[in-house]
Amino acid sequence: MNLLSYNAFLLGAIIFLAVSLCNLMYIWLCKIWKIKIVEVSIFLNPGFSLVKKEVNGIVYILGWLPVGTIIKPLGESKEDLEKMAIEELPYTFSSKSRTKQVLFRLSDSLVWLVFLFVSLFALKGPGNILRAIDEMFNYVEFALKTMFDSSLHNEFVNRTNSLLMDSNIIAFASILLIVMYLVITPLSKIPSLFPEDGRKTNGLIKLIGYAVGIFVTYMTLWKIPKFVFPFFSFGQIISYLISSLLGLYIVGSLFFLLTMCVAKFKTKPAF
Repeated sequence: MNLLSYNAFLLGAIIFLAVSLCNLMYIWLCKIWKIKIVEVSIFLNPGFSLVKKEVNGIVYILGWLPVGTIIKPLGESKEDLEKMAIEELPYTFSSKSRTKQVLFRLSDSLVWLVFLFVSLFALKGPGNILRAIDEMFNYVEFALKTMFDSSLHNEFVNRTNSLLMDSNIIAFASILLIVMYLVITPLSKIPSLFPEDGRKTNGLIKLIGYAVGIFVTYMTLWKIPKFVFPFFSFGQIISYLISSLLGLYIVGSLFFLLTMCVAKFKTKPAF
């Protein structure tokens, strides 16, 4: 068994490259809208951080769990505003218009859509993007059917092999991951839309929101892994996980070091 997989490593590196561009988009929006950033976290850090340093009033964190990044603007929640000095209020996220707040939250999805388009372009080569879109739409639709109907398993395997015969496998895997992210992420945020401060919410709407949250959790933690893992041996799964995580860590660490270097060139805070 090969411990490392080049394709899985490259996929992990490409995915974090997209994440890095999302972070740069957040930072750029904060810059042009004069929103102060208080924390830049590469990877999550439950329990402890690999690196944590404050530079020019911004806390930079390199975590150990490679499942996300955080660009935290000043005053993102109303609770933060209550503890804030008056002179800082103009530079808070909450002081900006509703339109800017929505655009800020949607900016990462726009970056992922661009990466999705690039991956579709790379799947079949130049000039075949419409074919790639059609084939991937039909493939994802059939994958969902197979997920709930095991009798379609053999046909699904044949479709997968046929699709990969003249396709870029990295682009293929990237498309599947990005589509899953773009579908699951908005759904997972639905329960958070309902107020928890005592305001009344329609009971049926709230029930639907929680039902969607439960469904997303079920699909993410059980149904999708249960569907995908049987297609690979245990050794392949371990190899792919190690390789993709290595790709994530290397690109993530380089992005963290680059961010720290840029921050240290600044002699004073931006705001």
